[in-house]
Amino acid sequence: MSTVPFGTRKTRRWIPWLSISVPTVGWLVFGLYPSLATIFYSFTEYSGLPGTPIDYCGLCNYRNAFTGSWPDFSKSVTVTIEYAVGVTVLQIGLGLLLALLLRHRRPGYGFYRALIFMPQIFSVTIVGVLFSLLLDPSSGPAEKLWHTLFGSSNSFLGNDGWAIWLIVGINVWMFAGYTMLVYIAGLRRIPPELYEAAALDGAGRFQVFRRITWPMLASATTVNVFLTAMGSLGEYSLILVLTDGNYGTKTLGMY
Repeated sequence: MSTVPFGTRKTRRWIPWLSISVPTVGWLVFGLYPSLATIFYSFTEYSGLPGTPIDYCGLCNYRNAFTGSWPDFSKSVTVTIEYAVGVTVLQIGLGLLLALLLRHRRPGYGFYRALIFMPQIFSVTIVGVLFSLLLDPSSGPAEKLWHTLFGSSNSFLGNDGWAIWLIVGINVWMFAGYTMLVYIAGLRRIPPELYEAAALDGAGRFQVFRRITWPMLASATTVNVFLTAMGSLGEYSLILVLTDGNYGTKTLGMY
Protein backbone atom coordinates (compact mmCIF):
# COMPACT_ATOMS: atom_id res chain seq x y z
CA MET A 1 0.00 0.00 0.00
CA SER A 2 1.42 3.34 -1.01
CA THR A 3 1.40 6.16 1.49
CA VAL A 4 0.15 9.63 0.71
CA PRO A 5 2.41 12.38 2.03
CA PHE A 6 0.87 14.87 4.41
CA GLY A 7 0.14 17.77 2.08
CA THR A 8 2.34 19.11 -0.64
CA ARG A 9 5.84 20.40 -0.13
CA LYS A 10 4.52 23.95 -0.33
CA THR A 11 1.94 23.21 2.38
CA ARG A 12 4.48 21.60 4.69
CA ARG A 13 6.70 24.64 4.32
CA TRP A 14 4.07 26.77 6.07
CA ILE A 15 3.62 24.43 9.04
CA PRO A 16 6.55 25.87 11.11
CA TRP A 17 5.30 29.41 10.52
CA LEU A 18 1.79 28.46 11.60
CA SER A 19 3.22 26.77 14.70
CA ILE A 20 4.97 29.91 15.89
CA SER A 21 2.21 32.30 14.86
CA VAL A 22 -0.04 31.57 17.86
CA PRO A 23 2.60 32.19 20.59
CA THR A 24 3.85 35.22 18.64
CA VAL A 25 0.39 36.77 18.55
CA GLY A 26 -0.04 35.94 22.23
CA TRP A 27 3.25 37.67 23.09
CA LEU A 28 2.30 40.73 21.04
CA VAL A 29 -1.12 41.03 22.68
CA PHE A 30 -0.29 40.05 26.26
CA GLY A 31 3.40 40.98 26.44
CA LEU A 32 4.52 43.74 24.11
CA TYR A 33 1.31 45.77 24.02
CA PRO A 34 0.95 46.05 27.84
CA SER A 35 4.62 47.06 28.10
CA LEU A 36 4.24 49.80 25.50
CA ALA A 37 0.96 50.91 27.10
CA THR A 38 2.67 51.18 30.48
CA ILE A 39 5.33 53.44 29.00
CA PHE A 40 2.66 55.59 27.35
CA TYR A 41 0.55 55.94 30.51
CA SER A 42 3.64 56.89 32.54
CA PHE A 43 3.64 60.20 30.63
CA THR A 44 -0.01 60.93 31.42
CA GLU A 45 -2.35 61.65 34.30
CA TYR A 46 -4.88 58.84 34.08
CA SER A 47 -6.92 57.25 36.86
CA GLY A 48 -7.61 54.04 34.92
CA LEU A 49 -11.38 54.40 35.32
CA PRO A 50 -13.42 53.86 32.13
CA GLY A 51 -14.54 57.11 30.53
CA THR A 52 -12.04 59.33 32.35
CA PRO A 53 -9.83 61.56 30.21
CA ILE A 54 -6.16 60.80 29.57
CA ASP A 55 -4.19 64.02 30.07
CA TYR A 56 -0.61 64.16 28.80
CA CYS A 57 1.76 65.61 31.40
CA GLY A 58 5.20 64.74 30.06
CA LEU A 59 7.71 63.82 32.75
CA CYS A 60 5.49 64.89 35.66
CA ASN A 61 5.22 61.40 37.16
CA TYR A 62 8.97 60.83 36.97
CA ARG A 63 9.65 64.29 38.45
CA ASN A 64 7.27 63.61 41.33
CA ALA A 65 8.83 60.20 41.96
CA PHE A 66 12.37 61.52 42.23
CA THR A 67 11.74 64.92 43.81
CA GLY A 68 8.39 64.67 45.57
CA SER A 69 9.48 62.56 48.53
CA TRP A 70 12.98 61.18 48.18
CA PRO A 71 12.97 59.30 51.55
CA ASP A 72 9.78 57.44 50.57
CA PHE A 73 11.14 56.61 47.13
CA SER A 74 14.51 55.40 48.39
CA LYS A 75 12.80 53.37 51.11
CA SER A 76 10.58 51.68 48.51
CA VAL A 77 13.68 50.78 46.47
CA THR A 78 15.32 49.23 49.54
CA VAL A 79 12.20 47.27 50.45
CA THR A 80 11.86 46.03 46.85
CA ILE A 81 15.45 44.77 46.77
CA GLU A 82 15.09 43.08 50.16
CA TYR A 83 11.84 41.47 49.09
CA ALA A 84 13.18 40.27 45.72
CA VAL A 85 16.39 38.85 47.18
CA GLY A 86 14.54 37.16 50.05
CA VAL A 87 11.93 35.57 47.79
CA THR A 88 14.48 34.45 45.19
CA VAL A 89 16.93 32.88 47.63
CA LEU A 90 14.30 31.13 49.76
CA GLN A 91 12.17 29.96 46.85
CA ILE A 92 15.14 28.59 44.91
CA GLY A 93 16.47 26.81 47.99
CA LEU A 94 13.11 25.34 49.01
CA GLY A 95 12.22 24.35 45.45
CA LEU A 96 15.55 22.57 45.01
CA LEU A 97 15.20 20.74 48.32
CA LEU A 98 11.68 19.58 47.46
CA ALA A 99 12.79 18.47 44.02
CA LEU A 100 15.62 16.38 45.48
CA LEU A 101 13.20 14.75 47.92
CA LEU A 102 10.51 14.01 45.34
CA ARG A 103 12.51 13.23 42.20
CA HIS A 104 12.23 9.44 42.64
CA ARG A 105 8.90 7.73 42.07
CA ARG A 106 7.80 6.35 45.40
CA PRO A 107 4.37 5.67 46.95
CA GLY A 108 2.62 8.99 47.41
CA TYR A 109 4.98 10.79 45.00
CA GLY A 110 2.16 12.26 42.90
CA PHE A 111 0.09 13.24 45.92
CA TYR A 112 2.87 15.19 47.63
CA ARG A 113 3.90 16.91 44.41
CA ALA A 114 0.31 17.97 43.73
CA LEU A 115 -0.09 19.12 47.35
CA ILE A 116 3.00 21.32 47.15
CA PHE A 117 1.96 22.75 43.79
CA MET A 118 -1.65 23.41 44.87
CA PRO A 119 -1.11 26.95 46.28
CA GLN A 120 -0.07 27.96 42.75
CA ILE A 121 -3.66 27.59 41.52
CA PHE A 122 -5.16 29.86 44.18
CA SER A 123 -5.69 33.51 43.35
CA VAL A 124 -3.65 36.12 45.19
CA THR A 125 -6.82 37.53 46.71
CA ILE A 126 -7.80 34.19 48.24
CA VAL A 127 -4.30 33.66 49.65
CA GLY A 128 -4.18 37.21 50.98
CA VAL A 129 -7.54 36.95 52.74
CA LEU A 130 -6.66 33.50 54.12
CA PHE A 131 -3.39 34.66 55.71
CA SER A 132 -4.98 37.89 56.91
CA LEU A 133 -7.39 35.76 58.93
CA LEU A 134 -4.66 33.40 60.13
CA LEU A 135 -2.41 36.28 61.21
CA ASP A 136 -5.13 38.50 62.62
CA PRO A 137 -3.66 39.99 65.84
CA SER A 138 -6.97 39.88 67.74
CA SER A 139 -8.57 36.56 66.83
CA GLY A 140 -6.21 34.70 64.51
CA PRO A 141 -4.84 31.26 65.42
CA ALA A 142 -1.26 32.47 64.94
CA GLU A 143 -1.71 35.07 67.68
CA LYS A 144 -3.20 32.51 70.07
CA LEU A 145 -0.34 30.08 69.41
CA TRP A 146 2.24 32.85 69.90
CA HIS A 147 0.66 33.89 73.18
CA THR A 148 0.61 30.27 74.39
CA LEU A 149 4.28 29.70 73.54
CA PHE A 150 5.79 33.04 74.51
CA GLY A 151 3.21 34.68 76.79
CA SER A 152 3.16 37.89 74.75
CA SER A 153 1.31 39.34 71.78
CA ASN A 154 2.50 39.90 68.21
CA SER A 155 0.83 42.05 65.58
CA PHE A 156 2.47 40.06 62.73
CA LEU A 157 1.44 41.94 59.55
CA GLY A 158 1.11 45.11 61.63
CA ASN A 159 4.73 44.88 62.78
CA ASP A 160 7.23 46.96 60.80
CA GLY A 161 9.97 44.40 61.33
CA TRP A 162 7.90 41.30 60.59
CA ALA A 163 5.45 42.29 57.88
CA ILE A 164 7.68 42.26 54.79
CA TRP A 165 9.30 38.95 55.74
CA LEU A 166 5.96 37.33 56.44
CA ILE A 167 4.86 38.35 52.94
CA VAL A 168 8.12 36.88 51.61
CA GLY A 169 7.25 33.59 53.31
CA ILE A 170 3.71 33.62 51.92
CA ASN A 171 5.01 34.28 48.41
CA VAL A 172 7.49 31.42 48.71
CA TRP A 173 4.73 29.12 49.98
CA MET A 174 2.62 29.99 46.93
CA PHE A 175 5.20 29.50 44.20
CA ALA A 176 7.80 27.04 45.53
CA GLY A 177 5.85 24.23 43.84
CA TYR A 178 6.49 25.68 40.41
CA THR A 179 10.19 26.04 41.16
CA MET A 180 10.20 22.42 42.34
CA LEU A 181 8.70 21.18 39.05
CA VAL A 182 11.32 23.03 37.00
CA TYR A 183 14.07 21.43 39.06
CA ILE A 184 12.47 17.97 38.80
CA ALA A 185 12.47 18.35 35.02
CA GLY A 186 16.14 19.32 35.19
CA LEU A 187 16.99 16.36 37.41
CA ARG A 188 15.39 13.95 34.95
CA ARG A 189 17.70 15.20 32.20
CA ILE A 190 20.85 14.23 34.10
CA PRO A 191 22.25 10.96 32.66
CA PRO A 192 22.10 8.19 35.30
CA GLU A 193 25.48 6.96 34.07
CA LEU A 194 27.09 9.91 35.83
CA TYR A 195 25.71 8.81 39.19
CA GLU A 196 26.75 5.21 38.54
CA ALA A 197 30.30 6.31 37.75
CA ALA A 198 30.40 8.48 40.88
CA ALA A 199 29.20 5.56 43.01
CA LEU A 200 31.96 3.33 41.59
CA ASP A 201 34.52 6.01 42.46
CA GLY A 202 33.23 6.11 46.05
CA ALA A 203 31.88 9.68 45.94
CA GLY A 204 29.67 10.74 48.84
CA ARG A 205 26.27 12.40 48.55
CA PHE A 206 27.62 15.91 49.03
CA GLN A 207 30.35 15.35 46.43
CA VAL A 208 27.78 13.97 43.97
CA PHE A 209 25.56 16.99 44.49
CA ARG A 210 28.42 19.50 44.21
CA ARG A 211 30.16 17.86 41.26
CA ILE A 212 27.24 16.47 39.24
CA THR A 213 23.75 17.51 40.30
CA TRP A 214 24.24 21.22 40.90
CA PRO A 215 26.31 21.94 37.75
CA MET A 216 23.86 19.96 35.60
CA LEU A 217 20.98 22.05 36.98
CA ALA A 218 22.48 25.30 35.73
CA SER A 219 19.83 25.84 33.04
CA ALA A 220 16.96 25.04 35.43
CA THR A 221 18.44 27.40 38.02
CA THR A 222 18.71 30.18 35.43
CA VAL A 223 15.05 29.80 34.52
CA ASN A 224 13.95 29.73 38.16
CA VAL A 225 16.07 32.72 39.18
CA PHE A 226 14.86 34.78 36.22
CA LEU A 227 11.16 34.02 36.75
CA THR A 228 11.31 34.41 40.53
CA ALA A 229 13.29 37.65 40.47
CA MET A 230 11.12 39.25 37.79
CA GLY A 231 7.92 38.29 39.60
CA SER A 232 9.10 39.52 43.01
CA LEU A 233 10.50 42.82 41.69
CA GLY A 234 7.07 43.71 40.34
CA GLU A 235 5.08 42.43 43.32
CA TYR A 236 1.97 44.47 43.99
CA SER A 237 -1.25 42.49 44.43
CA LEU A 238 -0.23 40.30 47.39
CA ILE A 239 1.12 43.27 49.32
CA LEU A 240 -2.01 45.26 48.48
CA VAL A 241 -4.30 42.60 49.94
CA LEU A 242 -2.20 41.92 53.06
CA THR A 243 -0.97 45.34 54.17
CA ASP A 244 -1.86 47.90 51.48
CA GLY A 245 1.79 48.96 51.53
CA ASN A 246 1.80 49.88 55.23
CA TYR A 247 4.14 48.73 58.02
CA GLY A 248 7.32 48.91 55.95
CA THR A 249 6.00 46.94 52.96
CA LYS A 250 5.75 49.69 50.34
CA THR A 251 7.65 48.35 47.34
CA LEU A 252 8.20 50.23 44.09
CA GLY A 253 4.99 48.75 42.73
CA MET A 254 3.05 50.13 45.69
CA TYR A 255 4.87 53.47 45.52
